[in-house]
Amino acid sequence: MITKNSSRGLLKILLSVALFSACTPSSPDYIADYDLVYTKERSGYDFSAVHTYFLPDSVAHVGGDSKHIYDSTILKSLKTNLDALGWTRLTETGTEKADVMVFPAANEVTYASCTAYCWYCYWGWYPGWGYYPPYPGYGWGYPSDIVCASYNTGTVVVTMTDPNKAANDTIPVAWVGILNGLLEGSQAEITSRINTNIDQMFIQSPYLKQ
Repeated sequence: MITKNSSRGLLKILLSVALFSACTPSSPDYIADYDLVYTKERSGYDFSAVHTYFLPDSVAHVGGDSKHIYDSTILKSLKTNLDALGWTRLTETGTEKADVMVFPAANEVTYASCTAYCWYCYWGWYPGWGYYPPYPGYGWGYPSDIVCASYNTGTVVVTMTDPNKAANDTIPVAWVGILNGLLEGSQAEITSRINTNIDQMFIQSPYLKQ
């Protein structure tokens, strides 16, 4: 026998399933599917003239409580890709001025939110469940469910400037690469995704190698 209390519980479950299946879009299957990589070059810049670069030994962190544990991964991946272009890394203490300077910066943001769902309130009437007649127009509903979630996102911005073309205290930006993704998963997984995404920056910027 279905009692009044059990009918309400079952109705709540059915409405939950219906609303989620009807209103929720298809989601990516893996965290890596949320990663975004953006690159942009300065129009008309001659990358064929670039042969040397300067890359600092640290990553600048802008705001938030960013994790420095991935700094070495970022720097190593950038060096690997820059060397693969045929460019030579120069140190800051060297007498020769590099053709371009590459500066990586990172930022981490934590998002948290809570949302109240009142499944039954969407209908505004009690349809009955076999033993109980409908009561149109009452507009009451079950107590809301509070759903809370939090997640971290990380952004890495790589800026390539040309100090040799500085004018009026302004150094032109030759190229910029940006990656953004969820900082979720194990350290090994995040490290792998950082490497993959920095590689992608250079893959989608073939004009760097001329």
